[in-house]
Amino acid sequence: MRYVTLLVRPSDREAFHPVGERIVRDPAVTGEAIHRLNDLGDGTVSMLAEVSGDADRYRGILAESPEVHEFTVVEGEGETAYGYSRTETNDLVEHMLDRDRGRALVREMPIELTDSGAQRVTLVGTREAFGRTEYDPPDGVEIEIERTGDYRPEGGRLVDGLTARQREVLEAAVEVGYYETPRQATQEDVAELVGCSPATVGEHLQKVERSVFRSLVG
Repeated sequence: MRYVTLLVRPSDREAFHPVGERIVRDPAVTGEAIHRLNDLGDGTVSMLAEVSGDADRYRGILAESPEVHEFTVVEGEGETAYGYSRTETNDLVEHMLDRDRGRALVREMPIELTDSGAQRVTLVGTREAFGRTEYDPPDGVEIEIERTGDYRPEGGRLVDGLTARQREVLEAAVEVGYYETPRQATQEDVAELVGCSPATVGEHLQKVERSVFRSLVG
């Protein structure tokens, strides 16, 4: 079994969808991941997304977006919030969904969201299935192949299992000496380096540690 991780970015806009553009432009909210995405076949998708930052502002963005038919937001630990929404697609999203329907590859969830509006997507399948897959992007989309190799779901790709933001926080924590013995830095030091609150740093590191330890013990 093989995998490939792609960084898919819009080249002529800030995100693939107007709602995503509003989130990218808003300094109070940062998109983290799409955990579930269902194509309803009627020009809408339902999704479960994760953001960090101001949950009330996230609610406001969804409420102010005419493309969103319905939504609900719940707050998680620290500054994390999760939103369910049913949202109208646009031409670009429909094109990408249509390509997915013709692929024999499986998309691993979650889809990671970056601060620049790009998405980090991991596809899994056989070598033959990858051989039949084309990566030529539609107009307005750039695709970069970041990683590829044999797919090992249990402990083989510990860091690959983290979101981009979690990796950023982890790398900053290692850089400032948070994991040294004795500890040489605090969560406040890490927060200053990555530009978020200490509470958000603590939440990210907790998720990192949980993901790594679960992979190690199976």
